[in-house]
Formats: sequence, C-alpha cells, structure tokens
Amino acid sequence: MYRTIAISVFLLALLVGFSTFAGTPQEWGKWKKGELLLENHSFEEDQAAWELEDGACCNRGGLYTIEIDKKNPQHGKQSLKVVGHKATGTAWHAKIKQRDTSMEAGKEYTIIFWARAEKPRLVTISVQMQHDPWTFYQGGDISLTGPDWEEYHITFNAKADVERDMWVGLSIAQSDVDFWIDNFRFFEGGPEDDLTRDEPFAVDARQKLATQWGEIKSERF
Repeated sequence: MYRTIAISVFLLALLVGFSTFAGTPQEWGKWKKGELLLENHSFEEDQAAWELEDGACCNRGGLYTIEIDKKNPQHGKQSLKVVGHKATGTAWHAKIKQRDTSMEAGKEYTIIFWARAEKPRLVTISVQMQHDPWTFYQGGDISLTGPDWEEYHITFNAKADVERDMWVGLSIAQSDVDFWIDNFRFFEGGPEDDLTRDEPFAVDARQKLATQWGEIKSERF
C-alpha cells in the first residue's frame, strides 16, 4: 500500500514538473502590451540576434550580404544594410530574420520598422515556424518608396500559440536593390501601443504610414 502511494506521488510530481517546464501561453506570454519581442531592434549591437538566409546556405540561387552601416541611421548610431548581389524573383528565397520569437493566439500583434532603399522595391513580411513543417503565420508585401527613411507596419491577429519557435523578418529575394532597415519592432498590440516609440503614433489619416499592401500570400515559405 505504501509503495503504491509512493509511486503515485512520484508520478504526480513528475507530471507537475513536465507541465511547469512546458508552460502555457499564459505563463510564458507575460509580456506587456507594446513590449518589444525582438532583440537588438536598432542594430546598436551590430548584427546580434539577426541572421541572413539566402542561396549561400540553402542552395536557392539568391545571394545577399548584410552589414552594419553607421552613416545616416534612422535610430541610434547604426542601421542594417542589406546588399543584393543576385535576386531570384521569388521573395522567400532569401530572408533577413530573427528566430525564437513568440505570440499568443487571439492577440493582436504589430510589426513596424523604418526602411529606405536605393530605389523603390518590394519586401515581404515573413512570420513563420522555424522548422519543418514550416507553418506560415503571416505575410504581406510592402513597397519601400526610395532613399528617404520611412516607417512601415502591419498589424495582424495571431491564430496560433507559438513559444519561441518562429521567426519574424522580411523575405527579400524578389529584388537585388540594396536597402536599409532600422528600429525594427514586433510587439503585442497596435502601432500606438509601442512602449519604445519616440513620439506618438500619427492619428491623422494624412500622416499615417506609407504602407502599401499586396495580396497576402498563403505560401508556406
């Protein structure tokens, strides 16, 4: 009898331990609305936490490089320059992204960043599971308008619980035009909820972001 009780207590403790380790969205998603969920959002720590995926690693043909640029940053003292050497015409063949990010189903999230480009070009939002089966969570084409810094954003409703198992970034292989990004943020809430914003988000429709959407694609990559 005592042995049976001891075994039951052990199994109960083991189950509780596994549950605590795994966590739930309510346990691991305790961030505040507007709190940044990306590291090194302003590239002041050089390329830390960000990575480039292109044909050099994945045999897709597109070739790009990234470098820290200290000339004309939008925020802080540095921005990230993406140099295009060879485009494939297919956006997801190359990406600049940050892995191990999270979101909670049913919550609203915003991706907002500053960018400029040598001349107009497209980039595509990429929010995706970071391993097989590569579940696609969110996309959308954004038109970078040119050489002046402009702010772009999308806001979407999360349809899945993801615990440090997706990337957030941009798919870029549709063009080889060089561009820069800075102050790249991802957080729960709408643009006005950003806790790090230097100035209030514009509410006048004439001042809102110059974001242009293409059709949101359902492709996995």
